[in-house]
Amino acid sequence: MKNFICIAALAVVMVNAQGREPFVKTVYKGKNWSVIQVGTGDGATQCALRSAPNYLEPGTPKYGSVFLEVSYPSNHITLSGENLVMYFKISKRTTLRVGQGAAVVINPEVPIPGKAIVDSMLAAKSKAVRVEIDFDTGDPSIHTFSLPGFSEAYTALQGCAARGK
Repeated sequence: MKNFICIAALAVVMVNAQGREPFVKTVYKGKNWSVIQVGTGDGATQCALRSAPNYLEPGTPKYGSVFLEVSYPSNHITLSGENLVMYFKISKRTTLRVGQGAAVVINPEVPIPGKAIVDSMLAAKSKAVRVEIDFDTGDPSIHTFSLPGFSEAYTALQGCAARGK
């Protein structure tokens, strides 16, 4: 009887787990922006819009890439990437600016309400979003995210979110 219960429990777990492994996939890829979908394994999914910065030097920076992400429908803005916590730990202040608009103070990997930022990005009055990291050494580290293609990718983000419900 004990073996039967173990086999039955294993069968139930296998049936429930079949085809429900966590995943990350790209569902839209534009020139500057991509839409990624993340599945948690329990059937729930979330979508986000992501852009990699335009670096002055080709290739990946030696400390890892930094990404600007937009979630939907919350329109939260997140700065994420490799080694980001250590990179920002030594910084004094980090700001995000759309075009010539007002700078907004941000923290790494902490989503900020971004409806006004997204609206500015969609208005296409500017060509880039700049993230400046001030290390109090005189020259800030600047990450630039190009805006051409953002509107199309944002539409794809909305479609991804609608399909995930």
